[in-house]
Amino acid sequence: MEQPATWPGNVPTQAQALEVLRGRRTLVVSLPSARRLQEKLTLPEREALLDEGLAEALSEAVAVRWRLAAAQDLLLTAGGKVDQVALDALLAEVDRALEALRAATPTTPDMGLAIDRTWETLTQEAVDFSSNVKAASAQAASATAHAAPKKPAATGKVTFQAEPPPPQQQAQDESRKPLYIALAVVTVVVGAYHGFNVMQGQKPVSTYPGAPPYTMIIPNETSGTLLVRSTLNAPLTPEQQAWLKQQEAKGMQVKQLGPGNYLVTPASQAPATADNSTQ
Repeated sequence: MEQPATWPGNVPTQAQALEVLRGRRTLVVSLPSARRLQEKLTLPEREALLDEGLAEALSEAVAVRWRLAAAQDLLLTAGGKVDQVALDALLAEVDRALEALRAATPTTPDMGLAIDRTWETLTQEAVDFSSNVKAASAQAASATAHAAPKKPAATGKVTFQAEPPPPQQQAQDESRKPLYIALAVVTVVVGAYHGFNVMQGQKPVSTYPGAPPYTMIIPNETSGTLLVRSTLNAPLTPEQQAWLKQQEAKGMQVKQLGPGNYLVTPASQAPATADNSTQ
């Protein structure tokens, strides 16, 4: 934060985030979303942060959540540019944090529940973050298309666009850029979703209305998509199959992403690209 940087390169690093969360550093910039996240940390999350040997995967994931919140706070002050390398690095940290949580071995039931909760929360926050970046990118593209040639944007107008690619790729990439950013995060989330194991002996209960037993559903209120995962290491139950058929009957597109993992998307928003083929 000491020197100017292009968003999200101006987001505090993972190490700085941990120092802030542990009360060892105070930032002079205003990061309201990150501050609210810190204020709402649960007791197991605070214990993991203060006892560095207790649950490293949990404390690192909390720091990644804080960084995503800080990135969201700084998005509107991006100044019309994005550091793609820094954005890719941030998304890679989300991926690593989800993988580490998936592989973590909790020492107590409470810590196990905290790890599960943080994994689910970080997954949703990553999807929301991608939606916000996509919306900001689309807004900037629209503003650029209607702007007069060579005329700078009006003072105070919020814009957001990626650094221009090489000339031979610019025309093709420009129209796909917002979708690429959103799908990048969704791919990260879905990849981490695959193979995640809940604590044995428990019957996970989804908070999503009407969800069948042994099914975790994470909705994205902005796009209307649903990330669906069966928590059973077995074929779908009749109740799960019936629920998916019900979504198709409502006009939703159901796409299998892997064993027990599905993406349910409004048909009008489902991108028709080769990248969406079932793996």
